[in-house]
Amino acid sequence: MLTKSGTKKGAARPPSDDKPENIMQSKKKTDALFKSVGELANLSAFLLYLAEAGNDRLTINQAAFFLIAAAADARGVPLTMGEIMERGEGVLTQSLKTTYKVLLEPKKGSPSAVNWLTREPDPDDERRKYLKLTPQGRKVASAALLAAGRA
Repeated sequence: MLTKSGTKKGAARPPSDDKPENIMQSKKKTDALFKSVGELANLSAFLLYLAEAGNDRLTINQAAFFLIAAAADARGVPLTMGEIMERGEGVLTQSLKTTYKVLLEPKKGSPSAVNWLTREPDPDDERRKYLKLTPQGRKVASAALLAAGRA
């Protein structure tokens, strides 16, 4: 009896998928998928660590903001609030302009702040404030990278 494709029912299918180029292409796709999954797992571990180290109201936007600020400061090129918002355009929400303060040192108006970042004035223009890691922020960033398998 023949199937719709014209082969005998129960007959072995031609091994067209077993060609070396198909096998290599499939392996490359699988490797790329595993790499992507691994990167997502690392990012998840990083974010989970930040969630545990921060206060119970830390948002994903605040964590992303901290990640950008920490990476810039670690490279020796701290950024301002506006520069971070530009780099995170389309990802970071405008509400961060006020809610990022939870990442700064605790003050009267924000006693639950996590003390991961500090604002330091630009020596050439006191109006510009660079966001830099505090000693506590450096510890948190290092531990989060370790949790993500990046340290």
